[in-house]
Amino acid sequence: MGRARPLVLAIDIGGTKTALALTRDLPADGFVPVGQIASFPTPRDPTRLLELIGATVGRIVPHGEHVVAVGIGAPGPVDVERGFIASSPNIGWRDVPVAELVARELGGVPVVMEDDSNAGALGEAIAGAGREVDPYAYLPLGTGLGAGIILEGMVLHGTGGSAGEVGHMAVGHRIGPRCSCGRRNCVEAWCAGAGLARRARETWPAARREDGTRAPRDAAAVFAYARAGDADAVALVELARHALATGIAAILAAVAPRAVTVGGSIGMSQRAFVRAAFNDATRLVHRSTGEAVELRAPQLGDASVLAGAAVLAVRAAS
Repeated sequence: MGRARPLVLAIDIGGTKTALALTRDLPADGFVPVGQIASFPTPRDPTRLLELIGATVGRIVPHGEHVVAVGIGAPGPVDVERGFIASSPNIGWRDVPVAELVARELGGVPVVMEDDSNAGALGEAIAGAGREVDPYAYLPLGTGLGAGIILEGMVLHGTGGSAGEVGHMAVGHRIGPRCSCGRRNCVEAWCAGAGLARRARETWPAARREDGTRAPRDAAAVFAYARAGDADAVALVELARHALATGIAAILAAVAPRAVTVGGSIGMSQRAFVRAAFNDATRLVHRSTGEAVELRAPQLGDASVLAGAAVLAVRAAS
């Protein structure tokens, strides 16, 4: 038997949970780590995060082995060149040199970092829905709307690392609801979870509707009420559909991907909504572009970012 390939570490720093997994090879068909995936609540203190990463690695790495490289998916915006979380409202960090700090914590190993949307896109492209298609676009739709584009097996960053970030382009003019980014009428403000929750509170200010039923307060409830035929909820979902279609169409027109995946909590749970928005998007672009692209359901679920981080780590170790 040949000697086992060295271990690398994949880290997914999420807004509420951080997950770590070990692997030896590039994921190819799904993501199957060495041993169990470990996780803990993401602390708001970067120093505490490093302590927990160090302790977890000490616990999960087999005796006699060590990690030779690390890949990280983190909430953006991320400065990929410097390995910094530039400014992340999800965890309240600004200009934190995550890659350098993790490398120091783990003995100076190479550390590569991407924002979670790009890492998720890379994971799905290599081991999930995006296998054997290029270019490929992945849009995680949950609390917010991210986007990652894979071209020839690599993340397309663009100037400033913001290629594909359609969540904060305007739906028409900058006249409309304010987004978490500070600007108005962003795609994300209409179709993502936080924005839909705000639209629900605006539509039903009181906790109870006129018929005495509880007013929707999150995206899942808005979609459920729309399926039940509530006119106000149907209107909100139609606006969300138009916004998501606008964002997808922008990527189709600019990149002409072979396939698109909409993941994230809303993307995975509201497949009919996603399909309708995708179909709308194909009609907003050149006929040849719309006819050539395929909508693919996400395959890695919650592991897409970890899989992408694993790809980064294996490549860094090569």
